[in-house]
Amino acid sequence: MVVSLEELIKRSINRMGAVHPSLKEYTIELIKRCYSEGIHIQISSGFRSKEDQAYIYGQGRPNFIWNGKKYGSKGSIISNAAPGTSIHNYGLAIDYFLVTDDGNKSIWTVNENWKRVAEIAKSMGFEWGGDWTSFKDYSHLQYNKGLSIAQLKAGQRPIFPLIKVDDKEVTDTAKIMWGKTELKKGQIGKLTILKPFNLWTEKEGKLVEVRILNPGEEYRVYNYRELHGGQYNVGDNHWVTKMDGYIKYETPSKAVLEQLNGK
Repeated sequence: MVVSLEELIKRSINRMGAVHPSLKEYTIELIKRCYSEGIHIQISSGFRSKEDQAYIYGQGRPNFIWNGKKYGSKGSIISNAAPGTSIHNYGLAIDYFLVTDDGNKSIWTVNENWKRVAEIAKSMGFEWGGDWTSFKDYSHLQYNKGLSIAQLKAGQRPIFPLIKVDDKEVTDTAKIMWGKTELKKGQIGKLTILKPFNLWTEKEGKLVEVRILNPGEEYRVYNYRELHGGQYNVGDNHWVTKMDGYIKYETPSKAVLEQLNGK
């Protein structure tokens, strides 16, 4: 039995984590385009915290210490990006791999299908690590459009044009747009980030910082709770704390909701 497109997307979303919202949409479209050609891919990694990156950078560097803690381990070096210097740390990169037709086995061979995925991704604006002249990273795709790490640290983010499907641009008539954000069922509102602000996840009843959200970014809100001074759920187990001056919360108009529901 052939693995379903929905299953590949579900698995990939679970592994992407808190990537940039537009990158998430681009990645889902990439999975769809590959599937239409009989190529089945999954995402193995997306957003990484700086601590996650420290463990990855530390592999093959047994004596590596970051922020006073040892992260080094034995083995082969798998990354030259120290914490804070990887595009993954800014939610703008993903790693992919192939799976068998039934979806039960991973394929890590850089074959023609693997290269075809890269071609499709590059046509969408991604940069492929397999094109790098040194330290080739064949599973890596990033969407920073030439922005440097210094620019990303300063809060700059790339522009994501509307995705084209079957050579036809997806316009506002195909999507219900609310500002820069596509409105989706289950959404109760949206947040606009006004100042750099924390995105949190909850583990064992405690808040853990995921990454910094940047001014101008918009996020769909699916739920609200009174815990921790009031928090908005922006998908999965990710929360933004209510704080005046740092975020702006809005609810959709009745007209927009009627358009979404086809009334």
